[in-house]
Amino acid sequence: MTLQVTSPGDDFPAPAQLTVEIPDDWHTLPDVALPLAVAKRVPEDNFRPNVVAVVTRIRSAYTLDAAVGAAMARLTPLDGFAEIGRETLEVDGWPAFRVEVAFTDTRSGATMAQALRLVRVERGPVADLVELTGSCLAPQVEVAWPEIRAVQNSLRIAV
Repeated sequence: MTLQVTSPGDDFPAPAQLTVEIPDDWHTLPDVALPLAVAKRVPEDNFRPNVVAVVTRIRSAYTLDAAVGAAMARLTPLDGFAEIGRETLEVDGWPAFRVEVAFTDTRSGATMAQALRLVRVERGPVADLVELTGSCLAPQVEVAWPEIRAVQNSLRIAV
């Protein structure tokens, strides 16, 4: 006798569905092969302020605090790292964390501003870790930062 196993299914739930609202001068980036990616329209050869999402399936025992610790361990060693602000919050009832940082991009030497949101979404026997990251260059902050925050604040998660 055999047993048929299906994914997605009860034992292997589909990833969380993400929805964001973007300004009129932003567009989608389906070719970057991420669950969600959007960017501001800018002149050619300029850095595009963007917001991208990664959804990682995690064990149910993996906590938001552990995810925050891992993210900060990746960020703090970056050249010129400075933390701008952080807070614990909720997104659609799910526990979440927000941190905003600046650092020097070693390839270009430019100062980058980055906003990271982590959301832990229960998915039955497992959980999904949603990482929503917004990035722009320091000279773009005045215009792009409010837009990045608005995109991130609009995040809705369906399961």
